Amino acid sequence: MPIARLFLAAFAAALLCVVPAAAKNFAVPDKNPAITLTVPNNWKTQEIEFGYSARPQDEAIFFSVEFAHAREIDKMMATNESWMKENKIKQVKPIQAEVPINGISATVFQFRTTDANGPTTVDFILMPAGSGRMIMITVWGNDEERATHAKALDDIFGSIKSIN
Repeated sequence: MPIARLFLAAFAAALLCVVPAAAKNFAVPDKNPAITLTVPNNWKTQEIEFGYSARPQDEAIFFSVEFAHAREIDKMMATNESWMKENKIKQVKPIQAEVPINGISATVFQFRTTDANGPTTVDFILMPAGSGRMIMITVWGNDEERATHAKALDDIFGSIKSIN
């Protein structure tokens, strides 16, 4: 367990030391936004049920940012559980940690698991969005894929800013 906490601490520290590159800007939620973030211009983005998803050109990494009112969190979590099943991601007990992201308190649920291609990691990161709302960021990819896209992921997380 100490290695997991060390990994999460290193992950959080890396996120704090970056500057975003030219990219697409999103305010989340759309109405009365709580945060802004930036996704690289060369990543494909699309609207999904609770927010937006983005993938690099090679589609190796999946990133999404979703938002919901507290009363809809169970539905959003059920949607993500179905998403994991559809993508053949084995459900395991996550490692949980509290990690600030650019001054915003966040709870990270990290699943060190497997998918159809072997070992993979899925992070669900919950952040308060005020007015009874939550934001959830998802990152999915194996260690090699994450390393390949580390700069872009660092830029995305480094771009997260609280509007409040």
